[in-house]
Amino acid sequence: MQRWFEPNLSQPTPNPRVVLITGATSGIGRATALLLVALGHQVAAIGRREDRLQALVDESADLLGTLLPLVGDVTDAASMLYCVGETVASFGRLDVLIANAGLGQRGPLVEAEWQDIEDVLQTNVVGVLHSIRAAVPAMRASGGGHIITISSVVGPVPTPNAATYSASKAAVDSLAQSLRMELKTDGIWVTNVLVGQTHTEFATQRRGRSGKVASKLPTMTPEQVASRLAQTIERRRRTITLRPLDRLIVFGGRFFPRWMDRLMYRIYR
Repeated sequence: MQRWFEPNLSQPTPNPRVVLITGATSGIGRATALLLVALGHQVAAIGRREDRLQALVDESADLLGTLLPLVGDVTDAASMLYCVGETVASFGRLDVLIANAGLGQRGPLVEAEWQDIEDVLQTNVVGVLHSIRAAVPAMRASGGGHIITISSVVGPVPTPNAATYSASKAAVDSLAQSLRMELKTDGIWVTNVLVGQTHTEFATQRRGRSGKVASKLPTMTPEQVASRLAQTIERRRRTITLRPLDRLIVFGGRFFPRWMDRLMYRIYR
């Protein structure tokens, strides 16, 4: 049975950070923002929906830390520069970036609407690039930092009818590995988190065929993922795969690719 990290919410963290989270108005981002504020961190929460940001502010009002709501769009480089600037102006520095904003797509690649494909790549790849390019100078000025990229098990183990999404997460995997070496001398660490199936709005909001998650695989809650992200802030790990099941999927994709192709076809066809 998976043993989830259970943070102690009765006392503040001994080492509070300034954390910027993209995609903070729903799902994993929202749960992570609330948990980190509860632990005493100073959190800049970025999202496109102002009403949801205000709801996040209201819910975090009595928690130990501070939440700064920022309306922003990861696909817009100027927007991300603005959000990072507001974070530093409010908190004095930037310690951690959680590049969480993401968008799914389901359906055959050839029949997919091009705009859907472009939206996924703009959010999942270009959005991560804009977030990192805006955050790194602020981290350098702060003496270092930690970038946490949110990827998926379908990056190393692609699935049918999700080619664009799988490719976007494979790009994030490669980006994290390269940046870890590139930013080493700046004192900036990069951790890539491979998330398995999680029950959020993600499936209903995805491009192409919206709907439910794959019924043949167990799901996590966003709160469970948030608990591991809170733990990840305190550690310097290269790659984290959250569940034993997901680690088994990644292992199978690496060493038994034909078997995993058949399995993924049966689950996701």
